[in-house]
Amino acid sequence: MQLKRFTQRGLSLVELMVGITIGLIVSAAAAVLAVNQINEHRRLMLETQIQQDLRTAADLLQQDLRRAGFRGNSELGVWAPPSGDGSLNQQAALAASASQFAEMARTDNNAGRSLTYRYARGAYSATGSVRDNENFGFRWDRASKTLYLMIGLASGQPNWQPITDPDAVKITDFTIDLDELQATDVGDFCDQPCDPPTAGAAACPRHVVRQVRFRIDAEAAHDSRVKRTLTGVERLRADKIVGACPA
Repeated sequence: MQLKRFTQRGLSLVELMVGITIGLIVSAAAAVLAVNQINEHRRLMLETQIQQDLRTAADLLQQDLRRAGFRGNSELGVWAPPSGDGSLNQQAALAASASQFAEMARTDNNAGRSLTYRYARGAYSATGSVRDNENFGFRWDRASKTLYLMIGLASGQPNWQPITDPDAVKITDFTIDLDELQATDVGDFCDQPCDPPTAGAAACPRHVVRQVRFRIDAEAAHDSRVKRTLTGVERLRADKIVGACPA
């Protein structure tokens, strides 16, 4: 009796299922890797965008702060003793005057935080008045999570312009600190004797050196896990004169 020999053609059901299972495992691993790479790329793009937006906002703030307190006629803030007594070129003593542009106001309330200041944009006003276009500042709005820069007054109201886009980056916190680095008694330059500044002699003039420190905390509008913080320090170039010489 002769036995017939059978040869296998194609795949068995078991082999087919094993092959499908291995293929699914490889495909799943490749899909997970691809998704992770896409997410990392997306997160990197968001981090880059936030960093660029924060640097742009900080640059605008610092550039404007460098002008804070500028009065237009710097010689008005300088004390000069009399010179050339008895000569044809005799010069009387020059008394310094406090600048109406030196004051800065910081606010912190439920609406947000702000710092307002002034600087001259044209010829010095002899009347000592500050024009509407010489009022400036920056503000963080807590509700919209946006930073604003004030560019003058419009009809007596602050003209706030946004410098961050809440659709791209949300400013979650913004802190401002105004520091007095040094206060120097300059009463010796007065014509009349002036005691060092005390509680009983508040009018005695002092020369105050100031700086502004700020910190911006932000997160991506489309991914709250992406967060960045930027800090900055700007020394005010226009120093403040506090008090005045006795009459």
